[in-house]
Amino acid sequence: MSTTSSSITYANSINASLGYTAGFVIDTSRNGNGSNGEWCNPAGRKLGPTPRTGGGADMLLWIKTPGVSDGKCGVAPTVPAGQFSPDLAVRLINGT
Repeated sequence: MSTTSSSITYANSINASLGYTAGFVIDTSRNGNGSNGEWCNPAGRKLGPTPRTGGGADMLLWIKTPGVSDGKCGVAPTVPAGQFSPDLAVRLINGT
């Protein structure tokens, strides 16, 4: 997941190519530390900006509920997809 600032830059470049300004939202539920190239319960992710209107986009949202597993992988190899894990939530708070 890209950082909020790089996502805003990308969306603005799309708008420039379109020739008009289309609205957009950014999922900041795990982008506080950017990406490490993994998508399934990756280590070292952190909560990004809290949900709100504005912030460079129409809205910044936590689209994925922090702490919900992507599946049995990454830092949660025993937690099924869609299940809340307190450990995953704490990892997003601490960035571990």
